[in-house]
Amino acid sequence: MKLFFNALIGILLTACSQAQPTDTPQVQHGYLYKVEPAIPGKEVYICGQRPFNAAGELVGPGNLGLQTQQVLENVKASLKTINMTMLNVSQVTYFVRGDSTSVPTGSAQALSSQATSYFAKLPDIVEIKSVSKNVRDDVLVEIEVVAVK
Repeated sequence: MKLFFNALIGILLTACSQAQPTDTPQVQHGYLYKVEPAIPGKEVYICGQRPFNAAGELVGPGNLGLQTQQVLENVKASLKTINMTMLNVSQVTYFVRGDSTSVPTGSAQALSSQATSYFAKLPDIVEIKSVSKNVRDDVLVEIEVVAVK
């Protein structure tokens, strides 16, 4: 009986490792939680957006402005997958690497200058939070948004 189960597990593992989905969407860096986005008034949560490009490479090491631009591009791409745009964003939260007590003035200015080029109208709620650590030491910013259909 044990030999049968070991053989069965081996067959299943081989089959699973060889299975290749044909319509696998490109994986974004971050999470997209959608709650009935096709229904007007429903919210979509996009969390953990980080400054990685489509190849998974960090964009703009040491440059908060470039990293913010890449993260906003990632948010824009995530929204596009569910037929939404930056105009649907009602709340944005920036998590900026710092001393976790306050956001440096230069950081706030860099975020603000990038935001104006992505948001025709700033979201109703904008928060900037200083965090002592991000997923990696070279990641300076992470963004989450709430969008409403």
